[in-house]
Amino acid sequence: MHNWKHISASVWHQSAGQVGLSGVLLLAALAFTSLLWSPYPPEAISGSILAPPSLRHPLGTNGIGQDVLSQLLSGCRVSLLVALSVSLGSAALGFLVGAAAGYYPKRLGVALMRSVDVLMAIPRLPLIILLAVFLRPLLINVITVLIFLSWPGVARTIRAQVLTLREQDSIRFVRFSGGGFTHILRHHLLQELFPLLLAKSAMAASYAIVAEAGLSFLGLGDPTLKSWGMMIRSALDYPGLLWTSAWIWWLLPPAAMVSLAVFSFTLTGYGLDEALRHQESD
Repeated sequence: MHNWKHISASVWHQSAGQVGLSGVLLLAALAFTSLLWSPYPPEAISGSILAPPSLRHPLGTNGIGQDVLSQLLSGCRVSLLVALSVSLGSAALGFLVGAAAGYYPKRLGVALMRSVDVLMAIPRLPLIILLAVFLRPLLINVITVLIFLSWPGVARTIRAQVLTLREQDSIRFVRFSGGGFTHILRHHLLQELFPLLLAKSAMAASYAIVAEAGLSFLGLGDPTLKSWGMMIRSALDYPGLLWTSAWIWWLLPPAAMVSLAVFSFTLTGYGLDEALRHQESD
């Protein structure tokens, strides 16, 4: 069993873990704050066109007079919702498939892993764009597509771990005592592999944020939501934006937030992975 106190302390005492967790907490605080307070509704025209930052508009306005800060906070909620949904969905699906493949390594395991190999062999970006084109541009469809493409990597990692765990004396005793796959899955495998799933979930969250922003930038995201990718697309579509100083408060903030989110979740996943390795080596 993993020592959670040791793992959390190990993550926090790493410089990567500190930076990553601090960034994730900052994003969560911004998303939560935006639910309670926002300067203006994200879609409201609240000022003049391309107004520079001021007390009324701390990050200025965009090309039609909408408050950039309000849209940035709204985009934070959208990005974290996508990150949380994709990370949980891919972790749950990957865990179930990987555990089944490792626990039944012969026929069922071979069939499941061949399916995983096929999915992992397909280039992600063209498939994401293809699916997004044919599906309705709704956020739930974007999340579903990203989960569908994220779980195979988790399943492969979990399978390798379960192949080792199923031969441990404690699990062999449960098996010989009549404990079924569901009982072992819930009471042994999940507890043992949960820290690893957290690390994989953090990596999946990083990928989901980039993918959602990319789809929104290409015009394949949900047009009713003000996401960071949609803000970047709108800014770059504005004629002559880069010839003015407005790109500093309209284009730069959403691009910086995407970079911060990806950087934070990646470092958090790296910190968790390193903490697990240190515990295994002790």
